[in-house]
Amino acid sequence: MDKNLTKFSLSLYGDITAYNDVISKARCRIFYKYGNRNGTYITDEFAEQLISTIPYAPVKGIYDSMENDFTDHGHQRHEGRIYGIVPFEPNFAWEKHLDDDGVEREYACVDVLLYTGIYKQEALNIVNCSQSMELYADSIDGEWKYIDGKKYFVFNKGCFLGLQALGEDYEPCFEGAAFYSLYESIQNLVTRIEQFELQTKQSIGGEKHMNFKLSDNQKYDMIWTLLNSRFNEENGYIMDYAVCDVYDNYAITFNYGSKDYERVYYSKNDETDSLEITQREKCYIVDINEEEKRALKVLQEMNGGTYEKIDEVVNGLKEENENFSQKIEEHVGQISTLEQEKGEIETELNEVKENYSNSLEQITTLTESNQELENFKAAVIKEEKESIIERYAQVLDNEVVDSFREKLEDMTADELDKELAYTLVQSQPTLFTNKEEEGYTPKDDVSPSGIESILTKYRDR
Repeated sequence: MDKNLTKFSLSLYGDITAYNDVISKARCRIFYKYGNRNGTYITDEFAEQLISTIPYAPVKGIYDSMENDFTDHGHQRHEGRIYGIVPFEPNFAWEKHLDDDGVEREYACVDVLLYTGIYKQEALNIVNCSQSMELYADSIDGEWKYIDGKKYFVFNKGCFLGLQALGEDYEPCFEGAAFYSLYESIQNLVTRIEQFELQTKQSIGGEKHMNFKLSDNQKYDMIWTLLNSRFNEENGYIMDYAVCDVYDNYAITFNYGSKDYERVYYSKNDETDSLEITQREKCYIVDINEEEKRALKVLQEMNGGTYEKIDEVVNGLKEENENFSQKIEEHVGQISTLEQEKGEIETELNEVKENYSNSLEQITTLTESNQELENFKAAVIKEEKESIIERYAQVLDNEVVDSFREKLEDMTADELDKELAYTLVQSQPTLFTNKEEEGYTPKDDVSPSGIESILTKYRDR
């Protein structure tokens, strides 16, 4: 795996503060999302997954005491020292930063704890110096893709290996944060050139002929030479064409004679590694700004990736726009009607709410009046029951009367009267008998008259 895919630059920033007697805290600006200058691409999903692996990542470096500066990543991961660590709760946040190129970018930022009590000078030098985040190579998964015309390695998976302090001789990968090794990039380029030369020698010395892919510069020179056949001493170095840009199967050129732009199509001869012009046609360079360019790109995509017969697409869009405008007018009319109906419904609703409120007040008043009547009725009934009790209290035992008082609320007045009468009869069986007692009992305090006065004289004899 290319080492550049595992290294991203970052920076510690802000004022370093005391965490305890031997540890200090600083802030680390690590990376921003999407495309960056080491040819990798960080998606929203991968950024979230990657940040989840940052706790306990070591802050490490290789310090050169003679230069008073850090060096590079080293040949082995165990070289150098660990000068700090990312805490378990890293205080992660996306923070905006204005980079030196004038572009404001949003960086993933966390806290780091530095061992200033052990490595005071080195740990303090880490702040505001070049940094690089390292990913664990074995954890990386992704694929190469073209995004906006550029080739990127798009990450799917990965985790942090550490945060590496770097020296000053490193060019930034993330503009406001990281640096990658310029020396290492040159070494990679030299290695690739050496491999290419070795493959070329093997191809020439072998039996098979190797077909080379022409670079854009080579194709540019070949097309320019084919178009400017009079550019020589014999013809006075007359230049007929200028080559503006080269694409996969054609080039955009300018004809000095006709003052026209032309699209010149070409084909490649693999046996001779040369080009041949197959067709020319007039084309037009349109003067447009960024917004117009985006609009044309949309039209091109809608038209199958070409500008041919794009007027038909535009006319179709105009027709659709007119239909939409008509539908919009119809909907506006419907909306106006609905808003009017809504107003009427709201008015009716307000009236219903008002009537409902008035009804609630009436219900409350009637409820109170009804309660008063119920209370009055209950008082009358209770008084009636008490009067019944009092009538029978003169002829019944107190215990019997008290038992009926306890059941007073469970009985009506009639039921109470009947029960008391029944109880009275039970307690005094002779109360309603018709048999007169034998003998005569004169009434007290009644003066005898007539025959009674005569008989009284013989009463005691």
